[in-house]
Order: sequence, then C-alpha cells, then structure tokens
Amino acid sequence: MRKIQTNLEGKKQILFYSRGSDYGWFSNFERSFQIVDNIVYRTNEHYYQSKKANNEEIEVWIRRAPNPFLAMKAGRSLRKKEMIKNWDDIKVEVMLKGLRAKFLNDTKYQSNRLALKLLATGDATLHENSPTDMFWGIKGSDWLGKLLMQVREELRSNENI
Repeated sequence: MRKIQTNLEGKKQILFYSRGSDYGWFSNFERSFQIVDNIVYRTNEHYYQSKKANNEEIEVWIRRAPNPFLAMKAGRSLRKKEMIKNWDDIKVEVMLKGLRAKFLNDTKYQSNRLALKLLATGDATLHENSPTDMFWGIKGSDWLGKLLMQVREELRSNENI
C-alpha cells in the first residue's frame, strides 16, 4: 500500500505505521526525547504507557523501559488494579499532551525538526495504518491521526500550549 494516497474527493492522505517507514516519525515509537511536566521521556510511547500506572514504581519502570516496545508491553500488561481508575476517560487527553510535547516543545533534547515535518504535510489527512488497533488506528476510530492533525493546526496558529 502506498504511503500517500488521495481519497475520492482528491484530498491527500498520509498513512503511517512502523517507525522505519517514510512517515515513521509520526509513530509513538519514534525515538525522540520529549519533556512532559519536567520529566524526560525517550518516546511518546514511554510517556503514554507510563501514565496508565497508579503506582509510582511501575510508572518509573515503564518510563525508563529500555525501548518503546517494552514500554508498550508493560503498559498493556497492567491489571485493572494497577491502572488509574479513569484511564478510558483521559487516554485521549494524555495522548494529546504527549504529542504536543513531541512536536511543539523546543528544548535542549529536540529541535523543531518534527514540527517542521508535521507542518510540511500540508492539509493531508493523517492516518495510523495499524492492522489491528481499533481505537488509535484507521480501521477503528483513527484517534492518533485526528490528534496529529489537531497538533498541526495548533502549530499553524502558534497557540501557546
């Protein structure tokens, strides 16, 4: 499947999934340090998965996981009693906060290269082309693409976030 397509109305669509692909830098597994609430995370996956934990020890382990795959596995393996109670109610806001840190922060850990790349996508519709994810991916609610487009709009309008 091509990574850039057009829909029936002729609008450009960008499909991304794996970190090694053309638009792999959209992936939460992209190794790009980000700072959220004065804490450094190796990837957005580290940030997102660590926020599920209701226990500081578990949260720190996930945050410091050697790679994003292990952070994902640890976060997904949390039992209900180890997760914050309202996770389903706040997970979209948590992801948005992480994406803002990834693309909008200007820190010593990152340049604005990702922000410029996101802006360069123009008005293309962005979709995570996950074969299985029914919440974040295109085969489901497509929330990751929607949030990335929201962050792109925030970049364009130079809002202070």
